[in-house]
Amino acid sequence: MESKMNDMNNNNMFGLEEKLSNMLKPVMPDPVFMNNLKTKLAKTPAILIEKSKRRMGILVVGAGLFAGALTVWIISKLKKS
Repeated sequence: MESKMNDMNNNNMFGLEEKLSNMLKPVMPDPVFMNNLKTKLAKTPAILIEKSKRRMGILVVGAGLFAGALTVWIISKLKKS
């Protein structure tokens, strides 16, 4: 009985495989595309690291704080004179 079940499952599976192969036709990709893809996948990509803009921001904020402190100091000296 068990062998009959296995035979039925195999027949169903083979039938499904046959139906799928009839419905789905294989597609041959463009050889030029495949070669380009192969080259891109095989070649090590160049890694570019962008420089941080954080330093420039800190420099601008620092210069602004310095200019503000200098302005307050000059105004306080002028008021005392």
